[in-house]
Amino acid sequence: MTTDAPPRSPDRTLYGALALFGTVMFVGGTDMTKVTVALPALTGALGLDLAQTLWIADVYALAVGVVLVPSAVAADRLGRRRIYLLGLVVAVVSALLAGLAADGAVMIAARIGQGIGSALLIAATVAIIRVSFPGLRSRALAYGVWTAGFSAGAASGPLIGGAVVDLAGWPWVFWINVPVLSLCLAAALVVLRESSNPDPPVADVLSAVLSAAAVGLIIAGLKGVGRPDATEWFGPPAVAAGLVAAALFTVRQLRLPRPFLDVRLLNRGLLASAAVVIAVTMGVFNGTLYLLTLRYQAVDGLSPLETGIVLLPLAAAMAVGGFVGPAAQRWFVQQHVIVAGLGTAAVGLLAVATVPGTGETVGTAVLGLGSGVVMAIGANAVMSSAPQDRTADAGAVQESAFALGGGTGIAVLGVLAVRYAPSDGDPPVHEIYGAGAETALGTAAFLYAFFALAAAIVLLGTVRTRDGRRSQARNR
Repeated sequence: MTTDAPPRSPDRTLYGALALFGTVMFVGGTDMTKVTVALPALTGALGLDLAQTLWIADVYALAVGVVLVPSAVAADRLGRRRIYLLGLVVAVVSALLAGLAADGAVMIAARIGQGIGSALLIAATVAIIRVSFPGLRSRALAYGVWTAGFSAGAASGPLIGGAVVDLAGWPWVFWINVPVLSLCLAAALVVLRESSNPDPPVADVLSAVLSAAAVGLIIAGLKGVGRPDATEWFGPPAVAAGLVAAALFTVRQLRLPRPFLDVRLLNRGLLASAAVVIAVTMGVFNGTLYLLTLRYQAVDGLSPLETGIVLLPLAAAMAVGGFVGPAAQRWFVQQHVIVAGLGTAAVGLLAVATVPGTGETVGTAVLGLGSGVVMAIGANAVMSSAPQDRTADAGAVQESAFALGGGTGIAVLGVLAVRYAPSDGDPPVHEIYGAGAETALGTAAFLYAFFALAAAIVLLGTVRTRDGRRSQARNR
């Protein structure tokens, strides 16, 4: 087993590892979104109620967020290769179980398993890249392939899911992962080297429990707000309890000599701002994708494949944004690029919410372009703002922002669509994803525009700080 010292020069196994990471993250990205187009088929086949439908859509991202920080600690302590292999095994078994599910409870459990597998893979990948790829350029390339793989998968998930549902049936939305990830498991056994952190985070059970409780309670509370048909939900008390758990977790980390997660990183203005921007933008993107996907099928009567085709501009534009953002850094400071991405995404969401027909299609493309820029450059800003010995902690912050933002966005916009549906009580599906979804998207567009303006002010302020000047010098 090796420590964090990188090899002297890259070899062919590193290029194999790079291909492996890109493939696995592409599959993980599709798992985040492709199930959305299968929800109408799942609802009919498994007899799902509205709450189960929401859980199946967003519990994957929430499971990633809950388990990600403990997974990062486990990778640093037990070995990154070992945790990566475990993540692949969990992902394969969970995909098999999902395709065999006969009811909503089993499907939700399988989706949780998929999220846990993804968290193990993400945590191990961040650390493996850090210790395996020598030099800033090769490491930047590795992180770029990793981020691009996930973004491309998330953006193309609806098209892949729609094609699979139409051609083979909903179980294959999950079973398609099995042969691909099994081959990746065989490849990982060959190309990955074992390593661990010589100064790993403390294995603190209380920290792990508090981090999981904070994420779980906050999201459960958000999902319960405004659901008159769900008497078992906590609503605002659950959100309050989650915030208390988050505060206790923070206090605990500040008292530990080597924290479970170094929360002091959030004192860095650019890192904290970029993480928040990633979370909110990912939430807006995933929530919009969720509502549009279900509206096209439940209200407009499109098939899953037709839905994927209609959403193709959104997917293609997000992939383009992932390349446009890094290219723009040749001439502009990364804060300026993020602000441009925020503004683009806000304009796109406003068009989606207010301009029907062709305007909506153009709006989805503009939203995807801006979101792709924000995801790529925001992730780079988080990682580049952290010191070398806290790269794993920064990676946990970055991926938690992705996962929690995506899950929260689906939960919040899904709940708003239910609340804004014309009928009281338990409204029909066509009202939820028709009038309810339109009002929910309008509300989200209005709020995101104000968020983009506030975030722009904060981000542009960091350019004038000492850290901002260093970032500017690096980017130029």
